[in-house]
Amino acid sequence: MEWWLIRHGATAWNAERRYQGQSDTELLPGDASGLAPLRETLAGAGFSAVYCSDLSRCRHTLRFLRPDLAPHAVYDSRLREMHFGAWEGQTYDMLKDLEVYRRWLDNPKACTPPEGEPWEQFEGRVRSMYGELASVSAKLERQGESTPLLIVTHGGVISMLYTLLVPGSDFWNPQAKIGPGEILKVRTNF
Repeated sequence: MEWWLIRHGATAWNAERRYQGQSDTELLPGDASGLAPLRETLAGAGFSAVYCSDLSRCRHTLRFLRPDLAPHAVYDSRLREMHFGAWEGQTYDMLKDLEVYRRWLDNPKACTPPEGEPWEQFEGRVRSMYGELASVSAKLERQGESTPLLIVTHGGVISMLYTLLVPGSDFWNPQAKIGPGEILKVRTNF
């Protein structure tokens, strides 16, 4: 079975290279969201189940890509991006001179953004979602189901799921870094 991991379409904050985290930003309008090519890729594809972050940019991505699937999706807050707290809406240039930001860049597992989500909490909720998805996949495989799971989420969540799916990989693996409106297909065995 495969998991098709889709990163939401582009937002104004993506274009401005701002930390979005759990801020509920909207997609750029029309073709600016960058989703049209992916819409063609997904047209007519079958899925065993559909999961989606509950934030607007992911919900709207799913509705744009496959409006027929949106009513049947499971919307789950565990698929939200890491919460960057006071840094949401900020850019690297705005933060680069802050000592705590420099420490966080060097070791995000040991330093938490002000008012943000600790790494352990982020990893724990994504790991919890992974466990549920793995259980669903295993059940579907036992039933002979071979169509993929569709998961619409955020860049950090995709990197964390990839780490859990691919033995020997880590969060910073370049293969797991995809842009807005892109897809990463990962084969699973449960």
